[in-house]
Amino acid sequence: MRPLLLCVLGLAAPLAARHAPQAPRPILVDTVVATVNDSAIMWSALNTNAYGRLRAAEARFGRVRPEDIERIYREELDALIDRNTMAQAAKTFGVFTPEQVETFFRRDLEREEQEQIRDLGSHQAFSQALQNQGRTWQTYVSEQRVDKLASYAEQFAVDMRLQRQSNLFLTPRMLRETYERELGRFVRPPQALVSLVVFQGPDAATTAAAAAETWRREEIGSRQLAQRFPGATAQDDAVATSLIADLSQWALAGPLHNVSAPIRRGDAVQLAKVAAYVPARNGRFEDLDVQEELRGICQRGVVDEFRKQALERASQRTEVWQAQSPR
Repeated sequence: MRPLLLCVLGLAAPLAARHAPQAPRPILVDTVVATVNDSAIMWSALNTNAYGRLRAAEARFGRVRPEDIERIYREELDALIDRNTMAQAAKTFGVFTPEQVETFFRRDLEREEQEQIRDLGSHQAFSQALQNQGRTWQTYVSEQRVDKLASYAEQFAVDMRLQRQSNLFLTPRMLRETYERELGRFVRPPQALVSLVVFQGPDAATTAAAAAETWRREEIGSRQLAQRFPGATAQDDAVATSLIADLSQWALAGPLHNVSAPIRRGDAVQLAKVAAYVPARNGRFEDLDVQEELRGICQRGVVDEFRKQALERASQRTEVWQAQSPR
């Protein structure tokens, strides 16, 4: 009996192992793509930020090259790192004490929470809204902390400094130098970008005439138009000055979205539309609109320089790690 019993037990062991409950396989939910001091930047946040740019690029070009996708993710990751860097440094710029900055954050967080509860109807509805977004109260507070502290840091290092010193920067000499450097912005010929659709076949002229009416009524691109009419193909947008003389002259006369009559070119018929248009300008330095625009350019330049200096100071107080590839 003992050999038989051992045989039965030997058969039972693999059967038991086969039917034993399997341990669940781990599922990757999220991952860290960078850290700024003790603050982690998650893949989900990076993907959310990059999503809009990727969809816009797909809508414009139809297909986004892998190297362009990588570039978009890298740029968005750099922006998130900069924002986290500024947030980390908000308490060290010396304008307010760390305790005061934390008080500002708690006050603004409570105000934000009350506004959300008022808009959604109850605290439970607010919690449910967070859950529907895949977020918890802890992740919400963490996100708010980064956003608000980064905003405080910008106010401390840029806005308050600008209020105290803006009159020292916008001098007549700076305005004149900016005008000379940006002369092409104020004195320029007209510029235009032209979309083209080409029609082939015996009915090309009739088809092009019908397509022209459609293009005048609807704000669609050349590729969408070509898809609606058999025998039509869209060409890449072209700078007006690169086209033949009569078509270039027509495009540079504008206005934006102007659609040409069908144009015979050998066996084909072309249809053109002004996709982008900048009218001619002859702005003098003394003109009021030029002066206003110059002040805006100079103001943005000063703000950008203050922001750059603030980020450099903040970077000296932080340690950054990031993955080799953001994706």
